[in-house]
Amino acid sequence: MGRRSDHSRGDLLKMAIDAAERIVESDGIKGLTARRVAKEIGYSVGTIYNLFDNLDDLNLHMKARTLDAMYEFVKDVPKGNDVNEDFKALHNAYFEFLRLNPKTLGTILDRVSADGKPLPDWYLEKVAKPFSVVEFALTPYFPEGNKTEVEYAARTLWCGVHGIAILELDNPVDFIGQTSAEEMALYLIQTFLKGLHSHKSQK
Repeated sequence: MGRRSDHSRGDLLKMAIDAAERIVESDGIKGLTARRVAKEIGYSVGTIYNLFDNLDDLNLHMKARTLDAMYEFVKDVPKGNDVNEDFKALHNAYFEFLRLNPKTLGTILDRVSADGKPLPDWYLEKVAKPFSVVEFALTPYFPEGNKTEVEYAARTLWCGVHGIAILELDNPVDFIGQTSAEEMALYLIQTFLKGLHSHKSQK
């Protein structure tokens, strides 16, 4: 067992989150326990609970890292010149990131806390960053200054795409048959954009 003096608090936080990611990618979120994380990093369970309020808090930090990684992966994808081309590129980047991080991204929308506590502000800021990329790509379809509607549209579209992707992760063949999640998601995106374009043209 390592001694608490072996690593700084920052080192231990990184080690614990790294271990949590490895466990989840290997065995899914159900495999994540404080005891297992402690064993992975060579410290006691008490050390894990000194670093995090509880297992939900550790899970939240792991999800936050996934959100940061996804944002870095897609932030420079939309160029702002052509909405349809931007979304094709975003679609491709999202599914590439999902293939690289199937378990951690796949559980990103799962409830974090069993007691129903509201998510902390620092985590909501992490959530907003990937959405901001979608919002940027959608802005040509909305009047300048209509931030609320752009945010709503971005969240609606992304949640739809993510839901399709997760259905395929959970049911590779049974649920969606011979059509891939990527094809279905692209169809959803294109139909959504056509609707927004038509709505804009009518105004």
